[in-house]
Amino acid sequence: MTKCFSDKSSCVLAASAVMALSTGLLSLSATHAQAQQLCSEYTVVRGDTLSGIAGAVDLRGGFQFLFDANTDVLANPNLLEVGQVLKIPCADGSLPSVTRIAAPVSASSVPAATNRAASFVTASGYAPFTDEDLPEGGMITQMVSRAMELGNPDQEIRIVFINDWGSHLTELLPSGAFDMGFPWFLPDCSRVDILSEPNAMRCTDFDASEPFYEAAVGYYTLVGSPYAGVTEYTQLYGATLCRPDGWFSFDLEGERLVAPNVELVFARSEEACWEQLQAGEVDVITYDALPAEEDYTEMGIADQITDIPALASSVTLHVFTPKDNPNGRAYLDMINTGLEELRLSGEWFQIVRSQIQETNQN
Repeated sequence: MTKCFSDKSSCVLAASAVMALSTGLLSLSATHAQAQQLCSEYTVVRGDTLSGIAGAVDLRGGFQFLFDANTDVLANPNLLEVGQVLKIPCADGSLPSVTRIAAPVSASSVPAATNRAASFVTASGYAPFTDEDLPEGGMITQMVSRAMELGNPDQEIRIVFINDWGSHLTELLPSGAFDMGFPWFLPDCSRVDILSEPNAMRCTDFDASEPFYEAAVGYYTLVGSPYAGVTEYTQLYGATLCRPDGWFSFDLEGERLVAPNVELVFARSEEACWEQLQAGEVDVITYDALPAEEDYTEMGIADQITDIPALASSVTLHVFTPKDNPNGRAYLDMINTGLEELRLSGEWFQIVRSQIQETNQN
């Protein structure tokens, strides 16, 4: 079972999500996708969602993998619009024959290299994103290396694994021991005034790259629970929520799912959350969608669990640099330039596919 530690989320993939029909966008249904096949393109119609389409074609990796294949079309995994053309990956995880060519980058648009190596800190234990035992150090590690190479091939870099996640943002980056750290989730900084100090610090003390990856966060309860059909976060007020210890909480703070509105329990492990849900000690569990779905399936309680799709949300992984780092903005410009090339060329999805396959085989 793949597990997450510290700030991490989305150890492999997947999730389900919906949105209100009244928005004019789309909600969960597999009906219109029944005729679709793997390794094809699909035009969205009213009533579709990513989870419905993925389920209809039995796509391995589900909702999240379909979103990963279409980041050039979709701005948010929860929102589909009628007429969007989506690529449905093939059985081997590759994309159907759609050629995407990166726009040429002129020399004048490439950020200038500094006269010193740019230093990055990350840690292991967060497959498929970062782990010393994975090829190239994991998905985000590989993307960071390639983005810097594409952003400025003359810029030297070094990436160091220090397996104490808690020290990265509090000591190693603020002290100047490293220029940048990854992968970190970024809160909605427009709502920084309602975040706790440790979460607000990500907005006030650090600059962030463009997002490298977007992951889904799910909400789950028991079948038949009065919370099973809720459609608004405020309908959870009065409930007891469980999130595994060490996971981020800024998304809950942003939706005011904190005391006194709810009782928030940080359990010692993912399994402990599910055990407390079965025992009636908590009402709702929320954390990264695929690990959650893997966990309750492996525990043999899938028939007892239902997700709350209207509450599904997403979070994004970034490279952070301290705002007072004199080279920080220049390094982020290099990263963002290279990341754009990765996405335009299709290499971004190739890295995602290969790293997920590698993780699933281990």
